[in-house]
Amino acid sequence: MSGAVNTTFVLDMQRKLYRWSSSDSDKVFADLFNLVCDRRTLTEAWQRLARNRGSRTPGTDGVTRRTVEQRPGGAEDFLAEIRENLRTGSYTPQPVRQRLIPKPGRPGKFRPLGIPTLTDRLVQMALKLILEPIFEADFYPTSYGFRKGRSTHDALAKIQKSLHPTKRGPSVYAHVIEGDIKGCFDAIDHHVMMERVRRRISDRKVLRLILGFLKAGVMIEGTVRHPVTGSPHVAVQRP
Repeated sequence: MSGAVNTTFVLDMQRKLYRWSSSDSDKVFADLFNLVCDRRTLTEAWQRLARNRGSRTPGTDGVTRRTVEQRPGGAEDFLAEIRENLRTGSYTPQPVRQRLIPKPGRPGKFRPLGIPTLTDRLVQMALKLILEPIFEADFYPTSYGFRKGRSTHDALAKIQKSLHPTKRGPSVYAHVIEGDIKGCFDAIDHHVMMERVRRRISDRKVLRLILGFLKAGVMIEGTVRHPVTGSPHVAVQRP
């Protein structure tokens, strides 16, 4: 199956999901799991994953993209196995491998990064392909964080434009407030998050996958820990 076919299928599907979601803010999607498990979705997810440098970084199982490609059957058998495990319900997210990343400009301060297994990253990417257009419709135009086609540079450009004088006179804005949520990913309440997700998603199998990633745990110095809050899988690659 060619990459062009995969991309066309995924883009068409995403356009429909976004159109349905944006036209009805109360719409709840009930049948999404088959889209996640679709061969074309998984193949597109693999192709996007393979283009990301993170695919060379192993999770707790030590598997990388190269490991998969060098196996008998390569990526094709790898995807077929994951699809079968998803469909039979035998797939279970694995604990992430924690890696501490130095915070720029803050000596001695580190940000914990969760590195999922390659299999988990693939399933996360497939989920992202399906869920992103649904929730994208709910964001405000002024939201720039972690959104496709938007960045901090876009936010800065919007701020600069808003602060400049206009033909009608000075800008109505005088100040810019910069802030951050301390330990945002570490403090996510699983119950609250799932309640928010259920406002749009009622597919039980998809909800089970999302909750499975939240509860997967973190491997720290050989010991798996299961925090009651926070999201351990925070290293999902962007396409």
